[in-house]
Amino acid sequence: MREQEHNLKNLTKCPLCKAKYDHSGAFVLQENNSRTVFHLTCSECQSAVLAFVTESKQGVVSLAVATDLSSKEARVILGKNAIGKDDVLEMYKYLNNK
Repeated sequence: MREQEHNLKNLTKCPLCKAKYDHSGAFVLQENNSRTVFHLTCSECQSAVLAFVTESKQGVVSLAVATDLSSKEARVILGKNAIGKDDVLEMYKYLNNK
């Protein structure tokens, strides 16, 4: 939990309206040794972001991406496997055989 609090301190303002975040509404979606993914909703403009915070020897890097996903939807999507080239090829073949 201490690690999560440290990572949240790097996320201070909403990237859209620049209002200061109230971190009580932050949800941790994924976490490992060097990366934490948060879902935050701005109390001012109600926009949501997925925030990726990565720690390395060089320092801390954070990236926030605007989203229309709820924290529950984001958790489901982040838990799925990435689409691979075989998946794309299968879809291509499927669509061209119709």
